[in-house]
Formats: sequence, C-alpha cells, structure tokens
Amino acid sequence: LSFVKKEKVAKDTYSFYFNRTNTNLNFLPGQYIRMTLDIKNPDNRGNSRSFTIASSPLEKQHIMITTKIIESSFKKRLMMFKRQELVRFFGPIGGFVLNEEEKEKRVFLAGGIGITPFHSMITYAFSKNLSIPMALFVSFSTTKEVFWHEKLQGIARENPYIRVIYTISHPEESKVQWNGETGRISEALIKKYVPDIFKPQYFIVGPPAMVAAIEEVVRNMGVDSKKIFIENFEGY
Repeated sequence: LSFVKKEKVAKDTYSFYFNRTNTNLNFLPGQYIRMTLDIKNPDNRGNSRSFTIASSPLEKQHIMITTKIIESSFKKRLMMFKRQELVRFFGPIGGFVLNEEEKEKRVFLAGGIGITPFHSMITYAFSKNLSIPMALFVSFSTTKEVFWHEKLQGIARENPYIRVIYTISHPEESKVQWNGETGRISEALIKKYVPDIFKPQYFIVGPPAMVAAIEEVVRNMGVDSKKIFIENFEGY
C-alpha cells in the first residue's frame, strides 16, 4: 500500500494512513496486519511489526494504524515515510473481532494503545447504526497520552447503544485539568457503568501486564471465563 500521511494524536503517538483504493483489502473490525520495512541494519527486534487496523472497514479510502513511537530502528524508519512510498503488508490476521451477528452487550477494556481495535469496532458500529450495546473503558497514565477522546465521546452522544469512559491513572502528573474518571480500571468503575456485569462479553487489550491485571479484575467479579476475550500487545 502507498503511504498517505501521518498525524500526531498524543505524546509520542502517531496515526499513519495508507491508500487502500487500489487493492481488494477487506478486513473485520479488530483485525491486524503485519508490516515489513526495508531497514539496512535493523535492531534485534527485526524489520517487521504487527499493527491493529484502527480504522473502520467502511473507510474505503485508507487504512489507519496508530502506534507509540519509541527508539527502535523500525519506528525510526516508520517516521521517515514519504508520501506515496510503497509499504509491504501481510494480512488481515486475527479473530479478535466484532461479530455483528451477536447482539450480546460488549464491554471493551483497554490500556493505552490497546484502544486501537475498539476504535475500529466502535466507528464501524456507529457508521452501520448497529443496535449492539457497547461500553468502552480505556485507561491512560496522564492526559498527555490521551487520544480520540472527543471523537469517541461525540459518537457516544449520538448513539444510545455506545458508552465511552476514559480514566486517568496518574492525574496528579497531568498538566491539563481532568474532569473525568481517575484511577485504574477497577470493579467499582465497571459496575458504575455496567448494571448487569454477568451479561456482557468482555474484551481486554493492552500490554501483557495490564491485560493480566484487568483480566483478574473481571474474573474476580465472577464473570464466566467463556465471556472473556483477551489480546496482548507484546511490544511497540
């Protein structure tokens, strides 16, 4: 696919857009791709990475990936993309998806960049006007790391089936005042917005340690393990 543009969405976090109009790339909300770059001297993590397709399948002009930029040879090369540069992809891959045939309520639980598959699912559900109840809980350390807040809150205001709850775990370190929820995703926070905790399916995404902590919260609530689905983001 050819590179279109990049946008800074938060501290050290960028969205990258690639033209999909010249290919028959079809994917489900929540799936990911494997990107391979030409890097002369890659570090020990190599020249390939997996990224969730953060955009909706209904956005026919492009696919979007959103990632944190760290000091790796891969990410440095990513930041050097020029418009119309061709980039190799493999995919789509993965079964962590929104099945629109199932009308059961979903609770989406994300840590930081783990929000990306849920952005795809929610924007898709909103565009198709699906009547599937969804509640997104996403935790960021500080306000500088927050992205898509206004966009997703706007969707939630327009669609009564969608709720969006952002929480800041370290508000004392945030320079911008935060009037929303604070602390980590907890049983108390989930119960505040989910009346019947045993009915929904729970989808958990983020770094492995955060996923494990949130999964423990959900299991301690007594939720059936068959209703819990997880995806670890092993590295950025």
